[in-house]
Amino acid sequence: MNIIQRHAGTFFRTNGYSRSGRKCKDIIDDVKLALYGYNKDSYKLQFIERLILLYKEAFDKHLPSCTATNKSECPENQFYEDVIFFLQEELENLERTLDLNEFSPTERKTINENLEKIIYEINLLKLGQEITYDDFKDEFDEMRDHLFLNKKNWTEMFVGKIAQMIAGGIISETISKEIVKLIKENYPRLLT
Repeated sequence: MNIIQRHAGTFFRTNGYSRSGRKCKDIIDDVKLALYGYNKDSYKLQFIERLILLYKEAFDKHLPSCTATNKSECPENQFYEDVIFFLQEELENLERTLDLNEFSPTERKTINENLEKIIYEINLLKLGQEITYDDFKDEFDEMRDHLFLNKKNWTEMFVGKIAQMIAGGIISETISKEIVKLIKENYPRLLT
């Protein structure tokens, strides 16, 4: 979890519950105010994405215990649906203004999926080699927490991580060449 996600969690815990008597409009106004604390749109996107996830989890947690005869008339259900709707609207507005050098939510999702695939394929490569799969996976998981960086900085950090793993003996030069080949052949957009 990165600092932006942690801030969103803190915001949710202190401002987010419908049981606190707060209205949807109050929450959205507070979210907009909180977004002024971030200069980059990519940070704002991550903040809102995390909030959407937290509100969806709270909504899903409430549904099984909801005692309303008509679930669509439950005030708590309406609260969560409204907040998620307006957060989604805010997210879409931010996506339209996002600098092309920053990762969009779709690009971050694609990178996460590609990193998972690479980790799986590295696990297959490690058989008979001296690679420590858990160390490699930990390094890639750390890279996910840095997707708030712009594309150039993230790519440089990613390449640096691979070089650091070679220098540190986590992976051999032979394996690193296979990793680069694997990335270039199967995931060329990961490093562009």
